[in-house]
Amino acid sequence: MELNTTLLRERFVITEEDNPDEPALVAPSNRIALTMKSANGHIAETLIVRAQNMHTCIRMASQLLHVFLRTGPVAARQGGFDFSGLWDRIVPDHDVKYNPQRWCAVYAKGKPLFAQGDYHAFLDVIEKCDAINPGNYDRAVQIAEDTFRKMGRELHIKHESNIGMVIHVKGGAGRCGLILRNPHKTSTFNFVSEGQADADVLSILCLNACAAFLEGIQLAVRIGMLTEKANYGLINRNAPEMFEVYSGEARMAELADILGEFEVSTDVHYRPERPDFQKMMREAANFQRGLLV
Repeated sequence: MELNTTLLRERFVITEEDNPDEPALVAPSNRIALTMKSANGHIAETLIVRAQNMHTCIRMASQLLHVFLRTGPVAARQGGFDFSGLWDRIVPDHDVKYNPQRWCAVYAKGKPLFAQGDYHAFLDVIEKCDAINPGNYDRAVQIAEDTFRKMGRELHIKHESNIGMVIHVKGGAGRCGLILRNPHKTSTFNFVSEGQADADVLSILCLNACAAFLEGIQLAVRIGMLTEKANYGLINRNAPEMFEVYSGEARMAELADILGEFEVSTDVHYRPERPDFQKMMREAANFQRGLLV
């Protein structure tokens, strides 16, 4: 199956036109539209995955794609589907301990199939509106405003978004572009993966590699800044934040192993270069130091 999708980093800002003094409601999210096709090329189902962070969103999409490729469409299964089991598999122990805000939701045709954790209910509204006019996601905000207007509420919805990942896997080649965020600047990097005979396997491998890179980048920045605060005595060496550092370092080692296995199983080329987690930790520490001195 050809895989062609994008991860959007989104933020909806909702204000009441009739109550300008009321604080705006903010609904952040990461979103992937996962369109999956049968062997004859026809669309079998489209699932929408939303999550609090990028790596969780990508891993949930990867798991759902894996299930579809093995056993067929997910949404219409009689007796339901064990989304909770997938969720438990993809959330690393580090997130369980140090990210209480984690959440995930999966939709089909505008209806939530699964939700875990606390997220803004407005995201459910947006998915319902998108289902009214599928294939034109940009229209969902206008449909939402019109819907609320008919209910007597004048809302202004500002939609901010940027791309966190682009992935295209076809035949024996996977092409991925990822956002690279550090305290100094935001840039991108790309990789091409080839040499895997099974395109479906390659899709899963590339998605998981994207998730590992994005999680590692996030951890490197967080750990670097926390460590530098500890060096300046702003964090006690026995404080909970330091246990987060130790756990994060162990998790980065796991991610390095995952990416190492990916590079063994396929022929990978990076441009401009492969992100170096240790280098990013040092850069984040230097940035934090500049804020403190």
